[in-house]
Amino acid sequence: MMTNSRWMALSGMFVALTLSACDGSGGPDPIVVPEGDRFELRLLGQDAELYEKALLGVGRIEVIAQGKSIPFQLAASARSMDLAQTDHAYLLGYFYLPAEAQSADVRVHFDDVGAFREAGAPGLINARSGSILFTTKRAELEKRKHVVIQLHLKDSLFQGRGAKVLLPSTFIVH
Repeated sequence: MMTNSRWMALSGMFVALTLSACDGSGGPDPIVVPEGDRFELRLLGQDAELYEKALLGVGRIEVIAQGKSIPFQLAASARSMDLAQTDHAYLLGYFYLPAEAQSADVRVHFDDVGAFREAGAPGLINARSGSILFTTKRAELEKRKHVVIQLHLKDSLFQGRGAKVLLPSTFIVH
């Protein structure tokens, strides 16, 4: 009798969970693609010879064209990057530049804290003030459909109190 009541309780919970998961829409939500031309934004570590690891994440990216914020789709790879690997430009995500826009202002906001390892000694990176701001022109974007931010680690990480501080030194490549 005890086994039968357990099965009934489990069956009831399963039915309740199944019904709560169904919203009656009949399928997944449609994917909305913003209007405009799609461009990639990537980040590449440079001058990283001092570092065995340089782990940073990007939390938010803002793109403004013609005075208006335009949608940015943050890629999963932007959350966890080892910028000491200088042979790989990490995908930060995509933005859609409206047809009438000739340029866009891009601001990349890093997560507050990162980590590094140099000569076997680990440490933290204070990246709170480490945002990157630049303007890109449509004519440059259309050449390769992407823009790469080169972050020069040797010139961007400074020793602070208890942690290195990120003050980005960058070069923008189209």
